[in-house]
Amino acid sequence: IFQSLLNGLMCYKPDDPIEYLESCLQKVKELGGPEKVKWDTFVSPEKKTLPPLNGGQSRRSFFRNVMPDNSNFPYRRYDRLPPIQQFSIESDTDLSETAELIEEYDVFDPARPRPKIILVIGGPGSGKGTQSLKIAERYGFNYISVGELLRKKIHSTSSNRKWSLIAKIITTGELAPQETTITEIKQRLMQIPDEEGIVIDGFPRDVAQAISFEDQICNPDLVVFLACSSQRLKERLLKRAEQQGRPDDNLKATQRRLMNFKQNAVPLVKYFQEKGLIITVSLSVDTSETL
Repeated sequence: IFQSLLNGLMCYKPDDPIEYLESCLQKVKELGGPEKVKWDTFVSPEKKTLPPLNGGQSRRSFFRNVMPDNSNFPYRRYDRLPPIQQFSIESDTDLSETAELIEEYDVFDPARPRPKIILVIGGPGSGKGTQSLKIAERYGFNYISVGELLRKKIHSTSSNRKWSLIAKIITTGELAPQETTITEIKQRLMQIPDEEGIVIDGFPRDVAQAISFEDQICNPDLVVFLACSSQRLKERLLKRAEQQGRPDDNLKATQRRLMNFKQNAVPLVKYFQEKGLIITVSLSVDTSETL
């Protein structure tokens, strides 16, 4: 919406920019909200061609035209706007995944049989860890908890700026950076090359992670989805927060994690269904005791 407003200001250069912006905002309401706004909404209906970025004028003269002279305006013409209070690992070029060299190597020795890979997915608090351990013990497989893998890494590298940011991301209920997580899984898998099978708990969380896992590691042999109601998940997370005190079990993070799960679960399950890899286990009781 800001881009569209700026395009309109640049195109029409109204004598009264405040009145012009007010009319534009009224039009946003009439259209049905910000999601209906396009880049040229306020250039229509004439569809005028936008002038060059500087419009043949200096930066100072441009802002002189669009910034109000009203003394009540909260910022002076050339003041910097206050920073947006939001952290993002992607906003720091030193820490972004694109700035890292993603090593291409075989996780498993191609000359030897690959271990069977079972992925266990489900909502936060659905009992993935408990059931993954049960499966691993029953079939003599090794067990990897991706969440625990990341938490141990954060704890052991607490002074590292990158991992400090990742800790904040996880604590707010967001997903850890995809390539960082994949790299940690790859390194862990390479430490246990002679296993008959490996159960991985808590990964992938969305389709993009599933594709990345297949591209960089292998196709899983089986995916187990623990289906549990949202209310049951909330109850279990609150109980776990009281018992374990995990930093990512705070109320705000829990709500965010449940929302992320709700958005990503259906397409992720459908993705594995189309590959014929998934079995769904409906949970209506305490998963710490049954499967």
